[in-house]
Amino acid sequence: MRKIVFLFTLLLAAVLHVSAEEQNVVAVYQTDGQKALFAFADQPEVTYTATDLVLTTTKTTVQYPISQLKKLQFEKANMPEGVDEVVKDKRFSFRDGSLVVEGGEPNSLVNIYTVSGTLTAQYRLDGNGDAIISTQGLSGHAYILSNGSITFKFIAQ
Repeated sequence: MRKIVFLFTLLLAAVLHVSAEEQNVVAVYQTDGQKALFAFADQPEVTYTATDLVLTTTKTTVQYPISQLKKLQFEKANMPEGVDEVVKDKRFSFRDGSLVVEGGEPNSLVNIYTVSGTLTAQYRLDGNGDAIISTQGLSGHAYILSNGSITFKFIAQ
């Protein structure tokens, strides 16, 4: 009987070890069907506020309203190539309740869409390719900002 318990324990430890090696991302599932992946290599850290899940990595910080979360789990996934280039591209940032666009194509249009594809707002970059866009009129939903070939997803708070 001891041999069986020992072998079962050894087998269980081996299975758990293999499962842990296969997982390489934290996956956040939202109730609207969206899924976001955060690589273990980026050291994801999950904390909670009274209303939000806050996921912080070495590259970004994202807030998800708890009411819109379906589940959070570890998974094995192939991360898309080229994500580092987009994340390191400092054309978009947030400052004082506004979305700041810098270094875009001068005088080009910036469109803000809902995730369902409805055009919410449209702005024109100035002669330097910059704009400061207030997010005050946007509700706490996810939006997509598009400027030519550059696309940026954000959640208005």
